[in-house]
Amino acid sequence: MAPVSPEAGNILFLIAGGLALFSLRVADLTTIGRPIVWMPLLGLALLGVAFLAGAGTIRGLEGLLPFAPVLAIWPLIMLTRDSQPVDPELIAIFSLIGTAGALAIALNDYLMMGAIRAGASVANPIHFADVALLAGYLSLIGLIYVQSVWRFLFLSGPVLAALAATLSGTRGAVVALVLMAITAVVIAGALRLIKMRVLIAAGVVAAIGLLAGFAAGLGQTTGVQRVMLDIADVMQTGLPTDGSTAIRLSMYQGGLNAFVASPIFGHGPFSFVEAAAASVEVPLFVGAPHLHNDIFDFAASAGILGLIAYGLLMLAPLAEVLRAPPSATRNGLLVVVSTLVVGHFAMGLTNAMFGILTVTVYFAAICVIVGVLVEMPRSSSKADPLAA
Repeated sequence: MAPVSPEAGNILFLIAGGLALFSLRVADLTTIGRPIVWMPLLGLALLGVAFLAGAGTIRGLEGLLPFAPVLAIWPLIMLTRDSQPVDPELIAIFSLIGTAGALAIALNDYLMMGAIRAGASVANPIHFADVALLAGYLSLIGLIYVQSVWRFLFLSGPVLAALAATLSGTRGAVVALVLMAITAVVIAGALRLIKMRVLIAAGVVAAIGLLAGFAAGLGQTTGVQRVMLDIADVMQTGLPTDGSTAIRLSMYQGGLNAFVASPIFGHGPFSFVEAAAASVEVPLFVGAPHLHNDIFDFAASAGILGLIAYGLLMLAPLAEVLRAPPSATRNGLLVVVSTLVVGHFAMGLTNAMFGILTVTVYFAAICVIVGVLVEMPRSSSKADPLAA
C-alpha cells in the first residue's frame, strides 16, 4: 500500500505493530541476539539518550516519535513463531502490484493531470519515488522463491519502479536506481548467481529499453533533464549550479558545523536545523524541517551517538542475512537486501529517509520481511533459484 496509499499503509502498519507488542513473551527474549532485533533497538536507544540530553525528557521523547515504527520490527517478526510460514511469493506479488500501482499513479499525474513532478497526488514526489524504488527491488525476492518460469516476471519490478521514479522528477532516486542496479549485478556476479550469457542478454535488453524510452520521450521528463543538467554542470564547473543544489550544499555545511559544535549529543531533534542555519554566513534553509541528508540529520541532531544509531539502523537487515547459515535462498536474499540497503543509503544522501514516516515505516516493513524470510525452513540441497 505504501507506494499508492501511504497514509493508509502507515496507519495499518503502526496498528499492527502496536498490537503485536502485546504478543511478546518472556521466551522471545532469546531472539534479542538477532541483528534484525538488537541493532534497531540499540540504535533507537542511542537516539533516545542523545535526544534526552539535547532536548530534555518531554521534547526528547517527542523527537523519537518519527522513529517509532522501528519498535514494531521485533514483535511483528515474533508473530510468525507459532503460525504457518509466511508465503514469500505473496510478498513478492504484493510488492510488484504496489510498484505497478506507483507507475499507474505517476502516468496519470504526468499524462492526464499535466504534473511536472508525478506522485504529488498521493505523497511528496521525493518520498513517492523512494518508496516506489524500494518496493520495485523488494519484488525481486520472487526470483528467489518462485520456482516456475514466472519468476522472471519479477524482473519487471525495478523497471516499473525506475519509470515511476523518473516521472517524479526526483534526481536522488534516479541516481539511486542506477546504483541499485549496479549493486544487484555486481553482487550477483560475485556470488556466481548470474551466468555471463544471462548478464549480456540483460544488458542488451536494458540498452534497447533505454533507447525505446528515449524515443518515446523519456528524455523530456523532469527527472532525466535535471540529472543531465547536473552532469553537464559537474563537467563544466565541478558542482551542479541550480538553486536546489545550492540550498542542499548550504544545509550540509551547516550540518557539519553543527556537529562540530556539539559532537557527542548533538542539538536535539527540534533545534538542529536552527543550529545549522546559525553556523553559515548566508543560510538558505531557515525554517526547513531537516537537512535533506540522513547523515547530517543524525550528526547534527544526535552527534556521535546519532551516527552510530544511523549505522545500526541501516545495516540491520544486511547483518541479519550475513549471520544466517548457508541455504538455498541465502545468497539471493543477500543480493536483494544489499541492493535495498544501498538504495536507502543513496536516497538518504539527498533527502531525509529515517524520520519521514512513510519511508521509515517501509524500512521497518523490509526489516520484518527479512527477519521472517531468514528464519524460514531451509533446504541446502536445493540449487539456488537465481542460478538460472
